[in-house]
Amino acid sequence: MKRLSLTIAALIILSLATVLPTLAQNTADVITLNDSTPAIDVAITLPADTTGTVALDFSGAAVRLADASGNIVFEAADARLHGLALNIAPNSGSHTLTVERLPGVTMASVRVISLPELALPGSTNLISGLSLETSQEVLLSLNTDHPGDTINLLVPAASPGLITATFPGVGATAQLVDTSGFVMAESVGGIVDGMNLLVDPGLYQLTLLGTNVQQDAIVGVRLVSANDAGISLMQMPESPVTTVANTSTAAACNARISVSSVNLRSGPGTGYTVLGYGYRDQNFVVGGHNPENNWVVVATGEGASAWVASGNVQMDGACDQLPTFNIPLRDAQPASIIITSPGQSAQSGSYHDDDDDDHGESHEESEHENDDDD
Repeated sequence: MKRLSLTIAALIILSLATVLPTLAQNTADVITLNDSTPAIDVAITLPADTTGTVALDFSGAAVRLADASGNIVFEAADARLHGLALNIAPNSGSHTLTVERLPGVTMASVRVISLPELALPGSTNLISGLSLETSQEVLLSLNTDHPGDTINLLVPAASPGLITATFPGVGATAQLVDTSGFVMAESVGGIVDGMNLLVDPGLYQLTLLGTNVQQDAIVGVRLVSANDAGISLMQMPESPVTTVANTSTAAACNARISVSSVNLRSGPGTGYTVLGYGYRDQNFVVGGHNPENNWVVVATGEGASAWVASGNVQMDGACDQLPTFNIPLRDAQPASIIITSPGQSAQSGSYHDDDDDDHGESHEESEHENDDDD
């Protein structure tokens, strides 16, 4: 499945002082996932020796987090899950968070923000035992002889529940299952050291298992109702992109390739991955454009999408009301080359091949160079 890209830097923190920051509850920046935009990738990079939280609220979406080597360290896919926040352990490298539609879902939505740390909304009473109801919290003591526990959680019908688990420094595996044993969310590898999970009413089990626990460690698990925490579930927005994608080609906004060939990319800019190629006179249905209005996202078939520089296409049809996707423009830097000759010092610089015929890349780059001069 083709994906778009969105970058979140942990140094750029959205201030939500007047809104509970458990989930990404800003009314702006809602991303609709449909046939034109089936998924997004979120690049996460933390400064050295710091922690950070990526928070999402969503409807009809699945989420997974991969480390720099591509290993899946967190995965959640269940319609009963409506939001989450993942606290990333310090010095754990860069990560990619992928959000896509659940199987069988034609349209989903998501909001994503970056926070300095995991939020703990609502109030709880500390109890003993391994069963939690709303407004309760338990502290678990893990050690070499007792590396894990399983907590029963009852979310009553009156409100969805927010389950929180914090296990910094433990390197724990965490797994949320329902009464049938179906795994709704799972974290492995110690990259995530705390999480919030917003779930429908029901009975669940959360298992925490420490990895190579060498000394006593304290793990916290709490449950609060979404109502008490001031959290509301995301409502599915109407998507103009879906309307465009499902309309006949004659009535939709169409893009016809006007050059010999172009790169079809995963995002707006030459810095994004090449997913495929388009050729002269080939037609695509347009689903939207970037804020700079110099790249458009097009449907490439079988639920996939890609971005193409608008200077390489001729557009016609119903193109006046296209949605804007807040995906950052990212252009590749020119290649750095070093030239040497016998008896001379090396000369280095940036090289730009104006005759580059890499499937239209020269068209894309020249267009953005002109944009920078505007």
